[in-house]
Amino acid sequence: MTAGSPPRTPLAVSRRGTLGGMLGLAGAGLLPGHATAVPPGTEGLPEAAGERAGIVRRMRYRSDAGLVFWWFRGRMFGQQGARLFPLCGMVHGSMIKVAPRADGGFDAIQYELGFRTDLVTGERIDQLRNPVTGETIAIPYAPVGPTRLRFTADNVPEVPPTLGGSALHYRHVPEQFWRAGDTVFIQYQAETRVETAGQSDRTINDFGMIYGPARTALDPRVASAPAWISGTDVTDYARWLKMPAGSGTQTLRSIGAKVARFQDMPRDWIAMLAKADPAIAADPLSVFARAEAAYKG
Repeated sequence: MTAGSPPRTPLAVSRRGTLGGMLGLAGAGLLPGHATAVPPGTEGLPEAAGERAGIVRRMRYRSDAGLVFWWFRGRMFGQQGARLFPLCGMVHGSMIKVAPRADGGFDAIQYELGFRTDLVTGERIDQLRNPVTGETIAIPYAPVGPTRLRFTADNVPEVPPTLGGSALHYRHVPEQFWRAGDTVFIQYQAETRVETAGQSDRTINDFGMIYGPARTALDPRVASAPAWISGTDVTDYARWLKMPAGSGTQTLRSIGAKVARFQDMPRDWIAMLAKADPAIAADPLSVFARAEAAYKG
């Protein structure tokens, strides 16, 4: 951004000109005591709900028919009050098949699979020492989906009452939008309570920030805008961790990105998938025709 030299101001200014200028400033919300036209941090963003829904569709999914791939990488922590202690690393992949509907919404089939990793080497681990109990625990192979969802025109999923044998209670929080220079940010949040027979209920707060270039995020001619993510989920502990009651909560700190092709996913995630489920690695699209897996979280 370049700065120009300030304009020269005449020494004599008419009262009418001064009054007119101040009224103009007041109308623009630039004088003290006058509200700005838009909330701070949202300048340059559309205000209409439909246009904002289009931003979410382009950045998080896509506006036309096709595939979307997301990857996430980070660390899982236990949290007791303000104290955080690392549990393991994580690399996660999500594959989504999108089909727009005539009513403005879209249908999606989504398959997700995360692998826990060693905090130092990044290699996949199949056991984890619980730092609270000292017990060594087997980590289950736990894909989620393929889940078939309907989304409304404003991108809210119509979550089914059950998923993989568990009851779901879902709450969507409207997105928050910001802009900083040439970057658009979308804060998303969703809360899901999972009830599984014979196990304790689990609340999952999916919380994070999606961001990307304004030139594509705000362009309705773009079907799928490039985007990145910073996640800060806060949830009850995964049941397989066998945490005693009162042990706190689990949180995830992660980064990630949306990519257009399966081969653009992280190489280590693809390698782990190839060992765990060679059929998907050989033919990724075949996963969308599978039966839904039992939920193991």
